[in-house]
Amino acid sequence: MNHQPNCSEVRPLMEQQTTPVTSTPRRPASDSFDNSDSNRQRMKKRLRINDHPPRNEQVEQHQLPTLAPPHHHQHSFNMNVLKRAVTSNLPCFFIIFDASVEPKNIPSSIQVAIMLKKLFVQNQIPIKELSMCVQAGERRFKFAVGDKTDFLTLFNWTWPEEIEDKKAEFIKPHTLPDCYALVVRYVPLDINQDIARQQILKTIPAAVGFSSIHYHHRQRPSYDIRFTVRNLEQYQTARELGRLSIGQHYLPLTTFLTGYRLTYCTACWKIGHFRDKCQSPVCCRKCLVPYTNGVKHSCQNDTFNCAQCSGSHFSLDSICPVVKKYREDLKLAVDKALNSGAIKRSTPGEVSRPFQQHANDFPLLNQAKVNSHSAWATSDNESLHSHLKKEMSDLVATIKALSETMIRTEKSFNDLNSRIELQHKSTLLHCNSICAIIDTVQTMSRWVQGNSNERSKLKKNIIKSIEDLQKWRKQLDSNKNNESIASISSPQQITTNNIIDNNHNGEVEINDDFSMNSLGQDV
Repeated sequence: MNHQPNCSEVRPLMEQQTTPVTSTPRRPASDSFDNSDSNRQRMKKRLRINDHPPRNEQVEQHQLPTLAPPHHHQHSFNMNVLKRAVTSNLPCFFIIFDASVEPKNIPSSIQVAIMLKKLFVQNQIPIKELSMCVQAGERRFKFAVGDKTDFLTLFNWTWPEEIEDKKAEFIKPHTLPDCYALVVRYVPLDINQDIARQQILKTIPAAVGFSSIHYHHRQRPSYDIRFTVRNLEQYQTARELGRLSIGQHYLPLTTFLTGYRLTYCTACWKIGHFRDKCQSPVCCRKCLVPYTNGVKHSCQNDTFNCAQCSGSHFSLDSICPVVKKYREDLKLAVDKALNSGAIKRSTPGEVSRPFQQHANDFPLLNQAKVNSHSAWATSDNESLHSHLKKEMSDLVATIKALSETMIRTEKSFNDLNSRIELQHKSTLLHCNSICAIIDTVQTMSRWVQGNSNERSKLKKNIIKSIEDLQKWRKQLDSNKNNESIASISSPQQITTNNIIDNNHNGEVEINDDFSMNSLGQDV
């Protein structure tokens, strides 16, 4: 199944031919996969022959551009047909809800897409996005992905039997598409196909769907083997290596070139248009008898009927002379379009180039400059904006400078505060020391004037006063060291430490002061 958008109608096909037309010989494999100089020269020569423009060809206006083959002029193809011929979309998956699900409970296509996304998240399946989800029947929905990795993930996954408590059947494509196919070239005829398959499976364990390719139109002592790979990593690695060993032979490994896709109708089974542009009723693909609503169709004869030439074969069979001729003309037209750059062969999952706008793509209709004067005496907006922008930048610079000045001022005040605290502390220590010296001198004078008993008591007081003086000296030395450190340290840290030291030392100094005064009174 393809999910390519519908293309416009092509021109009518040629009338039925009475004489069979021989098909064009298949292109040698060496033309596609051998890069020798002789093959390139043959290819260039063939392209030069095909590039001769057809004579007496007229292109009507208000129509899509068409490319016709350079001979016979029976077929003309518009751009939609040529683009479809080189597309290779990934196959679709189907979900069919069981008959036990009531018609009113059957979800819409958007709801099915949401259910699928939740299912992928619950089972931890890394799917980027769904490229399509549409209803293809009363209980059947068709969905697809646009990435090759996502397609393989869904193709190899074991689908559940229910989705959100609704019984459903998931149908996967029967085979992998051609974008996962590889071809082993020039396998000698003396190597059995089963042995060749075993050798391929030893090298690429994910290989499936083997088929041999024989070229009957030319004598070759070898054949090719086509297969698909279910693992994208193994597929890409095999392509990078480009060779595969079978027996004693190191054979080239290439990608499979897909044939150009035909444009055909699934109602009348004629080539050249789609079903939405066809006025004929839907017919059986085998006997071409129109279907009747509500009646199960059964072919009366067991023979095929061709919609192109009325022969006893399938309508799209390659043995049909009309189909052969159509393929020849389509191939020539597509090759010419590819060589001229009108179309490009795309691969599944290929990211399209983003749109780039250039200056000359959309020129102005009127290039002349019109000098118009404003009705109001208004100044130029650009000059006003530039002036305001300059003033704003100056204001920002002034505010920034003021902020830096305030920071420096605050730092200076903190430093000054710390120094004042240290000086206050030193002053208190000096006062306490002077008081202690005065008390000691008074005690010594009493010791000189007193008797022996009083001297022993006064001696103890003198010793205690000396110890206090030594203690004050140590505190003064420590204050000097703190003052030197404070000049280096941060202002806030100095202030905090000074407050703690002041509180502690103030209590000690006051208590010592009271003790010395009490000592003098006792003496």
